[in-house]
Amino acid sequence: MSDQPHLRADNLLDAVEATLRAVDTDAFRVVPNLRQEDRTDVGAITRDRELAPRALEALQADPAVAEAEQEQQRFLLRLEDARIAETGAGLEAGRFSGMETDDLRAGERAIVDFCDPNATKALHVGHLRNIALGQAVTSALRAAGAQVERQSHIGDAGRSMGEAMAGYRRYAEPGTPEQAGRKSDQFVGDLYARYAREEGPVADVADEDAPVARDLDERHDLAQQLLTAVERDEPEATALWKRVRDWAVAGQNETLDRLGVQFERILYDSDRTKKTAEVARIGIERGVFVREERGTVAYYTGDDSYPVMPLTRADGFPTHHLRVVAMWRDMMIDEEGSQLIHLSGDEWAAHVAHVEELLGRLEPSLPVLPSRHVLHGMVSTEIGGELSSSKGNALLVDELLDELAARPELTALVRDQPLLSSDDLLAIVVLGFCLDKPVVKGLTLPPAERLVDPEHNSAFRVAQAWCKAWDPANDGAPDPDPADSDYRHIVLQAQVHRRNLAVALEAFDLLKYYRYVAHLSDWYLERDAAPRVGRVMRALLACGLGTLGLVRAGAEAARAETTRRAEAAAIST
Repeated sequence: MSDQPHLRADNLLDAVEATLRAVDTDAFRVVPNLRQEDRTDVGAITRDRELAPRALEALQADPAVAEAEQEQQRFLLRLEDARIAETGAGLEAGRFSGMETDDLRAGERAIVDFCDPNATKALHVGHLRNIALGQAVTSALRAAGAQVERQSHIGDAGRSMGEAMAGYRRYAEPGTPEQAGRKSDQFVGDLYARYAREEGPVADVADEDAPVARDLDERHDLAQQLLTAVERDEPEATALWKRVRDWAVAGQNETLDRLGVQFERILYDSDRTKKTAEVARIGIERGVFVREERGTVAYYTGDDSYPVMPLTRADGFPTHHLRVVAMWRDMMIDEEGSQLIHLSGDEWAAHVAHVEELLGRLEPSLPVLPSRHVLHGMVSTEIGGELSSSKGNALLVDELLDELAARPELTALVRDQPLLSSDDLLAIVVLGFCLDKPVVKGLTLPPAERLVDPEHNSAFRVAQAWCKAWDPANDGAPDPDPADSDYRHIVLQAQVHRRNLAVALEAFDLLKYYRYVAHLSDWYLERDAAPRVGRVMRALLACGLGTLGLVRAGAEAARAETTRRAEAAAIST
């Protein structure tokens, strides 16, 4: 019984379940009837046939139940109109009756690590899925009452950082992004790409080492000279490194702000670079790492498909693998007892598995962090295939957002009202698209015109429903009508929010929760519903989109606007 979720008296489904728990604590399951044409509102089923007569008696005695029918071990219930009206009025008034969820994970603390860009270029659309999933997991945990911080780990210390610095020194110094007329991260990215292209490709490495290929490159060019100077704390090189890094990060933050994403914790590779030598030494002393004959340090995985994880070059320069090991080890020491959820693309699967394994061997007395990894399929486009900035086929997030913002399908929805700006709707359309796919599968990003086509993007339909619900024609005082089939249906569907969120958080898989919101958005768009239905939809979508991280201003802002509109209507009447 201790594992059962807390029941809320104001939730219509929980109230029925409370009645049945008085008969038996765990023998019944309660669900809403999904078909609007059904006369009954709620169904219940038990696996114990002998309990059925007592359950029927309890339900018939429940003052909130108008009718109770039994079909063997299944019960069909119609609730009292007064109970529907009371709940609906609360939803219309912005009180979110039956939809509160902040007790589901109350008392928990979590860190959600996602995005993790390199400080050498602008964010490209390959980052979007990771951003959408990380933002959704964070927002869902917050909606459930957990104390959550978003964390991003920024790569500012590897070979690519040296190439960005070298690109600026060779082609642009002492110019600035403003003088070049470029957004700062794009300015850095142009110079990085030009230098990397003109210096030639990185050395060939095994496929499993592709994510760290640049760090394994041992050429002694300008990029390496500048990195070495930074390692020695030479003032001129350090100032150059910081200038280039800060330009890239500032530009990336502008892009993230357009999507409503801000990070409470920022970790830099450079903060761990000097610690990597210590971690390598400890690993060797404890028999976890091996110093190879050529002077490199490696971790032997015992995995035939990926036998050697390179940790340093022969000159001691750390790879991304070792910098990450140092970061997670620091967090295991500093954040012991915290839940750390890390999201990354499945191209990092071998890295994730073996870093988790070696951390357990390196620090056997500490719980391994991250405590949970969420691996997702890679993003590709219909034309260019898998995205890669090194291949030159990666559309920038800014470019996609700008193209979408100019589309007439989206500009027709934009209004000069809270929560309905161009960027507000872009966040729903773009991030929502990334959520509507099983996490383990790859995601194919269509052209911009398809993203604003309601036939091809469910998230665009969600944005349409969001705008329809906020139409001023729906403003007004609560006017519940249980006899209105649409009204009765949406009030009952709002009560499922709580249960759907609890299920989604069990595996940090928000696909079914997203589709619950998308399905009700479609339902709403298909009908010419009364304003009272629109007011309930405001509450449902404020909770739903807030839970998914699709409200740029945040879930609380959406809830506050729902309440403000309701209070203003009450005053005017």
